[in-house]
Amino acid sequence: MPVHTKLWYFERFRLISALNDAQRQQLGKVTRMLEVKRGTQIYLPGDPSDQIFLLKSGVIKISARTLDDRQVILAFLHPGDIFGELAVVDDAPRDHMAEAYDDCVICAMSRDTIMRMIRETPEVGFQITKLIGLRIRTLKSRVEELLCKSAHARVAHALLELADRHGVPDTDGVLISLRLSQGDLGRLVGLSRETVNAILQEWREQNLLEMDRRSVRLRDPERLRWIAAQPATGESSPDSPRRSN
Repeated sequence: MPVHTKLWYFERFRLISALNDAQRQQLGKVTRMLEVKRGTQIYLPGDPSDQIFLLKSGVIKISARTLDDRQVILAFLHPGDIFGELAVVDDAPRDHMAEAYDDCVICAMSRDTIMRMIRETPEVGFQITKLIGLRIRTLKSRVEELLCKSAHARVAHALLELADRHGVPDTDGVLISLRLSQGDLGRLVGLSRETVNAILQEWREQNLLEMDRRSVRLRDPERLRWIAAQPATGESSPDSPRRSN
């Protein structure tokens, strides 16, 4: 496997393609590579927005808490993704949490460094703005899924999204090497663990997927795509509010 420099990962998003050689060398000196263990909290709500991070290896979980103190998972990030990027446009404290979902290596850059790069080379700011826009569109799509799709469709859509970003196709389907609990899958799609468990059990019996503590295998992605495309039927699920007579 090739050994990449810190700057190689930033170049994947063209963040530094407009910099000259001297600027790149300086950037290499002021960024830090950090090894973090599974379960390590990179930052918490209320922490200062003073750094931007890029994921070199592993998986990062981005989550927030609702007003009634429930955890909602916003995204699972994979190598090459940037997080904490809102520090560029807003120095307010963090409003979400970033946690290592697996052992990770991340590259950290201070807000002052990135702001200096933007002042010297506006193209860097343009690329980061594009990234923020993509994140907003992704979250908008997630909200639409939660409002308009059935429980089965939401779980299928989430698994297919994880397969696109983390999966490896093979002769038996698509293997997602992610230690994803049923509770976390529920927090990703706005369903209880019990509802997710019932759906997954149904799909196991239909041979649509296999799941253990270390991975998920989608054995019939095409069938799951069909399920993900189905609109809500209006029927209640265990997570739907009950109507009063």
